[in-house]
Amino acid sequence: MEKIPRLTESQRENLVAYLDGELEDEPAREIDEVLAKSPVARHEVQMLSRTIELIDTLDRPAASEEFTKKTLASLDRIDNRQAATASGDWLAKLTRRTGVLAVWAVALVVSTYAGYSLTNRWLPREQDLLLDDLPIVESYHRYKRVKDAEFLRELQKQGTLKNAFRP
Repeated sequence: MEKIPRLTESQRENLVAYLDGELEDEPAREIDEVLAKSPVARHEVQMLSRTIELIDTLDRPAASEEFTKKTLASLDRIDNRQAATASGDWLAKLTRRTGVLAVWAVALVVSTYAGYSLTNRWLPREQDLLLDDLPIVESYHRYKRVKDAEFLRELQKQGTLKNAFRP
């Protein structure tokens, strides 16, 4: 059994233009093909056509002259407001973007400085360790002949040797 073709969502959206004869050739041809094969699609189009006919039979209220003037005046005010803001928009956008960029730049500089300062203060440097044991380093030529590590451990216990020897 052959499947009955149905109108796609985009074809349904174009049905009013199809019924008014305002649809372009290719989409109109696609709808014609579906209508030729599908009684369900034909029914949809007939129902839509009837609905449009019923709407056309309704009385159309006429807008008063005052309503028309007020509407056109409010549209003019909106256009004038948009034109005024459009000329100042580029400056506002530029200022906002510059402000955001400046905040990010300051945040980057502050975080870089804080990271450097904290790292510099809390992490011991090799030079600092050597400076703590400068007397031992200066007398290295005396201690280099020591074969026993016990002597160095004793110096560390006394506080003379702070960092150079770690057991």
